[in-house]
Amino acid sequence: MTAPFSITVRTKFVICLCVAVSIASITGCRRTPKTSSNVSSTVSSASDSEQIKREAQSLVEQGKELYKNDQDEQAVEVFKKAINHDPNNAEAHLRLGMSYAALDKKTESEEEYKKAIELFKKRAQSDSKDGDAVFYLGEAHSFLHQDEEAVRAYRQATKLRPEDEEAFYQLGMAETRLAHYPEATAAFQKALELDPNDYRASDALENAKEGTQRIKEGKKHAEEMLKKQQENANANANLNSNNLLKNSNTGKPTPKRTPAKP
Repeated sequence: MTAPFSITVRTKFVICLCVAVSIASITGCRRTPKTSSNVSSTVSSASDSEQIKREAQSLVEQGKELYKNDQDEQAVEVFKKAINHDPNNAEAHLRLGMSYAALDKKTESEEEYKKAIELFKKRAQSDSKDGDAVFYLGEAHSFLHQDEEAVRAYRQATKLRPEDEEAFYQLGMAETRLAHYPEATAAFQKALELDPNDYRASDALENAKEGTQRIKEGKKHAEEMLKKQQENANANANLNSNNLLKNSNTGKPTPKRTPAKP
């Protein structure tokens, strides 16, 4: 006869199974909220970052309007705020440099241009099709009088944005500063194809053509001078040769020594 309070093997198995299910259920309930919290935190962080960048760019746009209206000191303060929001906003550094330059603060402007170059290079490396980054990179180099680097950047910008008249115009200006007049002429002609009413490109094109003509004339003059120098050198050489020959023919013979008398 089985004792009234004895537990069979089957009963023990059922009890253990119920306990295991209960523990698993409790554990699962504890894990789910934790995972959800992590995801929400990540999404919120990304959203906050994007919001900060948008606010910084909004400040950049405000600063550009101030700069356009010659309110350079106010523009400086707004661009500084933009950089405080987003230190990696390359355009904010570029525009701050331009505002400093308008206030004759050369040292400050150069520092901002250099920072802009660094950031625009990073942008261009992360996205090889970012035409804006490459164009503004050319601007920063140009403001630092680094015209060879500016030409490379502007030329790349024209490839990425073949319909951008401003990119071709700035390329032509950089080529002109390097006295690359044929290349400048081609760039200005393309700019005028895109915008026939751009008087800047029209005037710059005439200057580039005049520069090309001056180079041709200078080269021709140099060739003529070299030719004259060679002719004079040949003439002098012939004259010296003739003089030597004449002196040789008219010289008195050396008299023979009279034999001594015995």
